[in-house]
Amino acid sequence: MSDRALYLKAAEDLRPNDKQWQAYESGGHCVLLAGPGSGKTKTLTVKLARMLSEDVEDPRGIACITYNNECARELETRLDALGIAPGGRVFIGTVHSFSLTQILLPYAKVAGLGLPDDFQVATRRQTRAALENAHAKVIKGPENPQTWDFRLGQHRRRFLNRDVDAWKTADPQLTRLVEAYEAELREMGVIDFDDMPLLALRALATNAWLRKAIAAKYPILAVDEYQDLGRALHAMVMGLCFSAGIRLFAVGDVDQSIYGFTGANPELLKKLSERDDVETVRLGLNYRCGSQIVTASEYALGEARGYRAPDGAHEGTIYFHPCTGGYAAQARYLVEQLIPKICARRPDLNLGGIAILYPAAFIGDEVATAAANNGYGVIRTDGNALYPRGSRLMRWLEQCAMWCCGGWRSGQPRVSRVIAEGARLFHDCSRPMTTGWNFSAT
Repeated sequence: MSDRALYLKAAEDLRPNDKQWQAYESGGHCVLLAGPGSGKTKTLTVKLARMLSEDVEDPRGIACITYNNECARELETRLDALGIAPGGRVFIGTVHSFSLTQILLPYAKVAGLGLPDDFQVATRRQTRAALENAHAKVIKGPENPQTWDFRLGQHRRRFLNRDVDAWKTADPQLTRLVEAYEAELREMGVIDFDDMPLLALRALATNAWLRKAIAAKYPILAVDEYQDLGRALHAMVMGLCFSAGIRLFAVGDVDQSIYGFTGANPELLKKLSERDDVETVRLGLNYRCGSQIVTASEYALGEARGYRAPDGAHEGTIYFHPCTGGYAAQARYLVEQLIPKICARRPDLNLGGIAILYPAAFIGDEVATAAANNGYGVIRTDGNALYPRGSRLMRWLEQCAMWCCGGWRSGQPRVSRVIAEGARLFHDCSRPMTTGWNFSAT
């Protein structure tokens, strides 16, 4: 079956849902407001396949920006099923990866950013050393310099334009610390994680030719989880899509923004969806949950959103389990009481189908300990995981393992994709300029 036939067949699944079909048929700037379980990822991937086939001529392509590498991997897998291999005419990655690979590495020298020709991405040891040196010059106190790291990042992301007076006056001491810290990084010949979108935005804002170059390569920009991507990405979208002429297809949900501490602002998505030159589509059906769960979610939210389950869907059941004690006690209760009850109610359920959510990695330590003590294996995706699942290298090794453990039989993942990704990975590793970032979660 050809690539075109694959996405046309998948598109027929969207036709019964008027809103999904409206998004699929959109021809200009489009914002898809999609609640949980609404089929937004399928809508996005099928729409990407259609735009690549019908709206963008080879060798031009589409850039799709996601919040993290897990989201990118999900999109890559779904597009692969539609016959679209990553790394060809489609860029799929985080805003940091887009900033680094599509703007800074190719254009930093000619964009006037003042970076050395052989700049690299800082290691954690280098960023810690830079902050320690900057702290000694500006703060000069006995406290641990790393306690300033969070405020430092917030201040840098807050002021996208440092020519305004507020950059100097809002918090003069913090501004001096930021400038000293960045000077330390530049002396080492490196940039850090926050530098990537900030420097990319600066390059785009001051070089009209660069905006035209990006538009020539990527006439369409797709953005997933828009509510979590922050002010730098929003400023890029405003410049690239509403000044340079790139077409936008954005997906998000203002109610699912949980990364405010990193600079995410769901209000930016709301404002984008209210523009007169943007077609806004809201997906209201929740295919994932029963009607009682959908109703309860609006009670928890405190606002009506009009979400509903499909006709004939199971009502679903909500169980409340009051639990006292600290994190260790709660983890034991979860593993020793709740999981056995879940398995008793659903004997057909595989343990791999149970997700445990917690707000911080140190709580995951308690859950992992309790699970191990009771003979359960776990797969962690937090900062204390056995290995960094966001790493390109580890993602590729996972693909190899999946193929060896039955994927060769089912075709998931396809061996051609495993080979191609391995070739890309080791090609990037061999380039000196990418040393230090090629395996990282950028």
